[in-house]
Amino acid sequence: MTITPENLLRHELTGLHAHVVDARDPSLVCKEGIITGETRSMVHLETRSGIVKVPKSVSVLDMRLSDETLVRVDGRLLVGRPEDRLKRPIKRRW
Repeated sequence: MTITPENLLRHELTGLHAHVVDARDPSLVCKEGIITGETRSMVHLETRSGIVKVPKSVSVLDMRLSDETLVRVDGRLLVGRPEDRLKRPIKRRW
């Protein structure tokens, strides 16, 4: 199944290109790279300077899909294990 902006939260994020647009920690803003993994509360980005751990709950990410679509995601919607996001109801905010 192809990842679209509508079903992004129900898919695995590993392999997507991500850019940190906003974060509570100013040193994380403007970090970008490929998502190499995720835990319940962190996204691991592989950047030019190494692996950067970005907390989901306090950040906003721009993710580029395979068709070059750019999707802005509030990290609070991503909090939780990837397999648990399938069970959680999603409130549409767009």
